[in-house]
Formats: sequence, structure tokens, C-alpha cells
Amino acid sequence: MLDKIPTNKINKQIEVVTTATLSMKETGFGSIETCKNICDTLRTHYTHVNFNEVTSEQDLIGIADTNPDLVVLCVKYLAVENSDTKIWLSDFFSQCGILHTGSSRTTLEYDSNKGKAKRTVLDHGLATAKYFFAHPDVTKSERHLPLPLPLFIKPVDAANGNGIDENSLVHDFASYEAKIKEIFSIYGAPALVEEYLPGREFTVAILDDPSRNSRLISPVEIIVSENTKGDRILGAKEKAGNNEKLLNLSKIEKAVVSELAGKVFSALGVQDFGRIDIKMDALGIPYFMEANLIPGMTPETSYFPRACFSNQGMWYQEVVLKITELALTRIEAPANTPPTDFLPLLPKRNIAA
Repeated sequence: MLDKIPTNKINKQIEVVTTATLSMKETGFGSIETCKNICDTLRTHYTHVNFNEVTSEQDLIGIADTNPDLVVLCVKYLAVENSDTKIWLSDFFSQCGILHTGSSRTTLEYDSNKGKAKRTVLDHGLATAKYFFAHPDVTKSERHLPLPLPLFIKPVDAANGNGIDENSLVHDFASYEAKIKEIFSIYGAPALVEEYLPGREFTVAILDDPSRNSRLISPVEIIVSENTKGDRILGAKEKAGNNEKLLNLSKIEKAVVSELAGKVFSALGVQDFGRIDIKMDALGIPYFMEANLIPGMTPETSYFPRACFSNQGMWYQEVVLKITELALTRIEAPANTPPTDFLPLLPKRNIAA
């Protein structure tokens, strides 16, 4: 609650770092306005908090030269202008010996590469939808598809529903070919093609504090309206409209979904916080879909803070402060290493085609 925020500020220098995200496939915490809101919240708690909208490596060097106590990373990387080069902010500040929020680049790549995340989850004996990668004009007919129709098609490295629309669920080969070509044309990469899971959809916010042996797991069900085809597809248009309903789960449902989400979180080596997306099949068995490791943090609309409020009663400002606190009090441990007592939730029955 807001009245829990102490009036005596903690003497720390914190730099909030973001970049313009409107043209990016992965927008991290969100818009410049959202990141400024995060900065304003931190100013209620810490003595020195600065907002930085970076455009170049020189901007990053300038921040590092001030030797802050913590950098809050609102995005994963800075795209270098007129180049395909990306400067991963976690790498940059780690190499400078400066503490940052969230996971290492190695783990953040699971967010950027959905296929890599699914492969790692499978390697740990956890369930994810069967999948394959597809290029245009490679598969000649429906009988040559590695998996049977219907199939769900999406970009391998986009977030916020980008590349997902009413045509993402395909029931015939002509629709399959059209969507594969569309994704390759827009994103310049093969599409991720998954078996279609017709069950309920969930997202799970996780705040992890190894120093206190505490992990807050907050699952909610996402309900989206039917589209013109009668399907419920959570794509960019639906997310932009902010008309989805988030529902709390029963005790049993929460236990099942939370167990899988927590095991995926550990398997991917996520640090501090992250959001795990899960969907059920027709029998109600949960499957990992993707990880969002710098999830949206827009007040009132983003899933991560809403899930924390629904399950933990945490107000938006409390979530922002908790993310920061987790980084400042972190106990260093080997990155990307799951606990030694890690056990699979479900038999290893799905394999990548």
C-alpha cells in the first residue's frame, strides 16, 4: 500500500534507462511515459533518481561514469541507428561493474527467442506445445507439415502480440502459407509454428527473492473476446484495445499453474522478476508458451502489475519498488542454474518436430 512507503528516503543513486520503443518489436516496460512513471515512483523512496532516454553508446558511457548504485533497465537493448547492431544493456552495465535490475543477457535471450526458451523448457522435462520453424515456400503440401492442422503461427522474436492476429490460427494449407510469408516479409525470419492448444490462457507474474527464500507467484486467467472468425486470439489489436479480462484462479487451478510457472522460471534461470505465459490443452493440462522477462509495466493495463495486485494486493508503486529492492538486495548466484532439487512437473512427452 502507498502508506507503507517510508518518508525517510534511502541514500542511493538510481538511473532509470530506456529508449524510444514505438518502432521496436520488443518494448520492455513500455512507453517513455510509463518509464517516467517508474522514475517518479522511485523518487518517493530514494534520494537520487534520474531518468535517461538513451540513443547511443555514448549516452550509456555517460551513465556508467556516474557509477550509480543501480540501473533500472526498462528495455533489453539499444538498437544502433542505421545498423543491425544491438547493445544489450545488461551486458554493458555488467561489464562496467554496475548492478542492474532483472536477468542477464543469456537469460533475456529466452524472451527474444521463443524457440530457444521452449527447447530449454523441454530439456528440463516440462511441457510446451509441440512446434517447428517454417520458411516460405519450403513445405509443398499439407501432408508434408511436421504437425497436423490446425496450427498457431507467430514471430519467433516479437512481443506484445506483434505479428499475431485473427489469421494466426490456420485451419488449411493456403492460410498456413499466407501467414508464413507475411511473418517472413515483416520480420525477416522464419515463423514459429505450434500445435494449437484450445484450452484456457494464463499469465503468471513472479517476484523472486532468494535472499529471503521467498517467491511470490501471481497467476491470472486472460479472457479475450471472440474475433470475427469465432476464435479467441490474444494479438496486438486485442492488447492495444485493453479489453481483456483478468480473472483470479481457484485454489487448485492456482496451484497447478503456479507450479509449472515456477519451474519454468527456475529452468530458464530468471533473476528477480518475470512473467510466464501458459495455456491449457483440451484436457486442462498446462503448457508453457513463452517468457516475458522485461514485461509491460504500464499502470492500469499491463498484466504484470495487475496480476500482482489481484494475487498479492500490491499496488503499482509497490511492484516498482519491489523490483528495485530485489536487485539491490540480490545474493549473487551462478546465472541460469536451476535448483539442484529441480524436478519435472510433467513427463517429457512433447518434442520439437
